[in-house]
Amino acid sequence: MNADPGDDAVLPRVVDLHQRIRAITTGVILLSRVGTLGMVVLSIVSLARASGFTDPTLAAATYSVVALWNVVFLPTVAVRAPIPRSVLAGDIAVTAVAVAVLPWGLSDAAFATVAVPDFEPVAVSAAVAVALATASWTGTVAGCLTLAIGFAVAERAAPDDIDVTSVLNVIGWQVVTAACCCLFMRRLRALAAAVDVATEQVIVARERLAARRSQAEERVRQFHEQVRRHRALHDGPLRLLTAVAGPGPAGHPDPRVRQQAAISANVLRGATPDHPDGTLTELSLALIEAGNDIATAGLRVEYHFANLPDTLPPEVLHAFRHAAGEALANVAHHAGTNRVRLTALTDRQHSGTVTVAVVDQGNGFDPEQTPPGYGIRHSITARMTEVGGSAGVDSHPGQGTRVDLWWPA
Repeated sequence: MNADPGDDAVLPRVVDLHQRIRAITTGVILLSRVGTLGMVVLSIVSLARASGFTDPTLAAATYSVVALWNVVFLPTVAVRAPIPRSVLAGDIAVTAVAVAVLPWGLSDAAFATVAVPDFEPVAVSAAVAVALATASWTGTVAGCLTLAIGFAVAERAAPDDIDVTSVLNVIGWQVVTAACCCLFMRRLRALAAAVDVATEQVIVARERLAARRSQAEERVRQFHEQVRRHRALHDGPLRLLTAVAGPGPAGHPDPRVRQQAAISANVLRGATPDHPDGTLTELSLALIEAGNDIATAGLRVEYHFANLPDTLPPEVLHAFRHAAGEALANVAHHAGTNRVRLTALTDRQHSGTVTVAVVDQGNGFDPEQTPPGYGIRHSITARMTEVGGSAGVDSHPGQGTRVDLWWPA
């Protein structure tokens, strides 16, 4: 298929959308982690001034493990996209253990004098990292649950006046923050997926439009070439055949030769389309055959074919061919004219109905004064009705007659 030049500009924008989402996610995770680690540094300073460490060795070991882990975690988040789930699981595990262990090395006074004596901010950062990186409710719940267990263990080392409500408040803040981030990321990814689908639809539509435009241009080119050839035929063989078939001085004295010349001229007129969509089909060939039958009577048929289906059921072709032949015969015998126009096309605005019309500018008749004869009732109307189609006749005295044949494709 032919792609529209604008497609090259669309695809990079789609790729850039996903890259920007990952970049925003990475930036938020890194910023939140660096900020919470800064809070941990401030709490260490505050605890040291307030003599809040009861077990400096345990506290130092805990801080060291968290620091070393973040030395690994932060660069990994910065360079890996997507962030490996194993790294996120490790971050949750290290943070949960640090949350559970650190309070055992702090004094009761530390919880009263220091705003955030434990790793509460880092725990929120870890839960947010899982929610943003995975956009998974399962992963977010698992991470929050693991951290909640860490806080539950730490609660045993807290002073007696710190009740369960305080711990639940910390866990609730962490869960709500992570849930909001997870919901936001899921909606953002859904939006990006919708943009992908819409973009793909636009690309496909452009490709189809380009293909149709190319096909239309090719049909027009072929049509102009056929018109050029038709002119050459009209100025040469068709004019000669018409003269040989006629009754004038140029007519051939042998009636069999005149008959064959009339048939050949009729075939040339019908086989040369006068419309870009007027290619030969089974129906157009059948209608040309009907015209052959009447061409020997001196009736000149002008054809117009457009948008016809490539194939039709055999019984429908038979009905069209003989109903049109009967209408042409009526023109030859009753219209008082030697010219008739036969049109066949598909009406795309009415469910693809195939319409064949035989129109003359002859004598015409008054349908109220002249009821339809056997040929119209049986050879035209009944024949089309038998195959699920219909027929109609419209005529006025001195204004010619029109016979329409319809079949719903």
